[in-house]
Amino acid sequence: MRRKCFYLLIVVLIAMYTMDFMGIPLKKGIDEDLFTGSRSFTGKVISVQQKDDCLRLTVEIESAEGRSISLGENVLLNIYDTEDNPWEFLNRRISFETALEHPKGQRNPHCFDYARYLKSRGTGAVAAAKNIKQESCSLTMNERYEIKLCEKKYLFCRNLSEESRGIVMGILFGDTTFLDEDAYDEFRKNGTAHILAVSGLHVGIIYGIYKKLAGRRKNIPALFLLAFVLYTYGELSCWSPSVSRAVLMITMSLIAKLADLRYDMLTAMSAAAFLLIISNPYVIFGTGFQMSFLAICSIAFLRPVMPAKIPENAAVMFSVYLGLLPYQIYQFNYISLTSLIANIPVIYLAGYFVPVSAAGFILFAFFGDAGAAGGVIDAMGRLIYFINRLTSLDGRSGFDVASPPLWAVLLISAFIFFLSSETFAIMKLRGQRSLISGCMGGVLAISFLFQIFAYSPLSDDRIVFVDVGQGDSVHISSHGMDVLIDGGGSIGYNVGKKTLKPYLLKNGAADIDLALATHQHMDHMKGLEELQEVYPVKKLMTGLTAGTEINVNKDVKIQTLWPESIPENEGQDANSLCSVFMIFYKEYRILVTGDLDEKGEKMMLEKYSKTGALAADVLKIGHHGSPTSTCDEFLEAVNPTYAVIQTGKNNYGHPSPKIIEKCVEKGIIVYRNDYHGAIGFSFGKRGITCHTVTETGE
Repeated sequence: MRRKCFYLLIVVLIAMYTMDFMGIPLKKGIDEDLFTGSRSFTGKVISVQQKDDCLRLTVEIESAEGRSISLGENVLLNIYDTEDNPWEFLNRRISFETALEHPKGQRNPHCFDYARYLKSRGTGAVAAAKNIKQESCSLTMNERYEIKLCEKKYLFCRNLSEESRGIVMGILFGDTTFLDEDAYDEFRKNGTAHILAVSGLHVGIIYGIYKKLAGRRKNIPALFLLAFVLYTYGELSCWSPSVSRAVLMITMSLIAKLADLRYDMLTAMSAAAFLLIISNPYVIFGTGFQMSFLAICSIAFLRPVMPAKIPENAAVMFSVYLGLLPYQIYQFNYISLTSLIANIPVIYLAGYFVPVSAAGFILFAFFGDAGAAGGVIDAMGRLIYFINRLTSLDGRSGFDVASPPLWAVLLISAFIFFLSSETFAIMKLRGQRSLISGCMGGVLAISFLFQIFAYSPLSDDRIVFVDVGQGDSVHISSHGMDVLIDGGGSIGYNVGKKTLKPYLLKNGAADIDLALATHQHMDHMKGLEELQEVYPVKKLMTGLTAGTEINVNKDVKIQTLWPESIPENEGQDANSLCSVFMIFYKEYRILVTGDLDEKGEKMMLEKYSKTGALAADVLKIGHHGSPTSTCDEFLEAVNPTYAVIQTGKNNYGHPSPKIIEKCVEKGIIVYRNDYHGAIGFSFGKRGITCHTVTETGE
């Protein structure tokens, strides 16, 4: 009876995921008309985040072109002018002119969806603006308090040493902006990154201090003080889902204690989830929400079945580790062998670090100096970082894994919780085998239902033109063999680590058997070199010339058609010397041209005149659709059914409208990464089928 709220939550979540799969909005979004052209807006800044190169303001829009509106979702406004005092924007009414843009959605199958991430945080549009004007407005006492907290937080951050700033800000406020990327990755792989995102652990530490001080007494002033502290901490940590959940559950626990009512963890968790869902239904898609509530389920179901000899704290920790393990493997594609061991000293130190840091922050807020606490905070931050690095075994504490099927992850997790539940114990005691079988069948059906929700046809496509931004990358998969041709590359972004590796792991590729580069240019080669540093690439080949043939397996063969030779003093810097590959997939042909220019195309035409060697079903348009490639004669010789342009946001004008018009006039179907995301092809007896990540070109 007491857990009906939990079962209702499960039903509601299934219904919401079903609605989303069917394209039914879970809440009102921003009117599409507002995404056309530049407009003047006014709105209230509800949160501020300082980044290295810009200031990010979350704005609740109140009017557009002088007309009052309610968007239902907020706008993330990026300001690229340097701002010394970002807190001065918080809770202010501002006016600005900008063109709203849709956030970038998922670009490769099963990979990060920035638009969905922002929706889970209540934001539906992004924009950049200059010349922002602050409007005069009166502030409430609470708004002034929020501004003061924001000011003190940023000033406290500036007062910390550069060595400990990232750790302190991450652990105390959940702000990892100041933490080195490699350091954060080390925490993530070690399974200790949760201490860098203010969670129930942090709020639990505060509540634990209160319980020790208050004891069993119903001290009303102490309760008010606790409420004030929790509210303040929630504001400083921007009310993340895990903090909101923890505060709501603590509030329900205190109410139950005051009213002499029985407190049930799952019921309180479910009630907290409903409150968050009412506030923003899309919160259910955020990893913070999912992990926070899954951790509570792990404690509620698994802790009671742990052996009595295991100490309480260790039992809770092991319960959470076991309950989250399938989810973390699927979501983060990594298994840490030292996570459980690493969490013991890190969480133990965090239990002291949080109150000491909080005390230092309070001293700084009142006196402008943390005093002796500042040195202690700095030392403890460095110690936590040292212990985490020590237990990570210099990055060798675990290994990457390809994503298992979602249905298997859900099935394993559901069975773990069901078999450890009171419900199963009662059914087993009563000998209700048919009911147990029915429950397991229901779990299996729901697992396969969610597999349908998460299905992407590109996962089954044999040739995928991966979206790597302004660059080329082609993934060939067949009978367990994986080949990459080119890997993109960018000056300020690690494409190999941040794009190719997640794409490959999320789509079941545990390694690359062979990587080929068309030439040495950065936007083709750099991503492969970066990938090789963080992911198993068995063989990397460059500088291939005409006549080279690679038999991948019985279905796939790759022939190099060009160049005839590569001058030693010139290398492959000239586009006319790009390696051109013809991929044979069964009876189909895919021509990959790299950055081959018109000069190279005409030399190829002369070499293969009247042979039909250039004819292909799919053509990867040369040089990202540049007008210096894809001459009429070459296009006629290839005569493809499909053409793919691999391009992203750029300042070169790629792709040229003339190239697209040329293809359309010849009846060639054109796909491009900047419009369609990843582009996949499957090949069957009935012909070729093309799939794209986005259908609308956004």
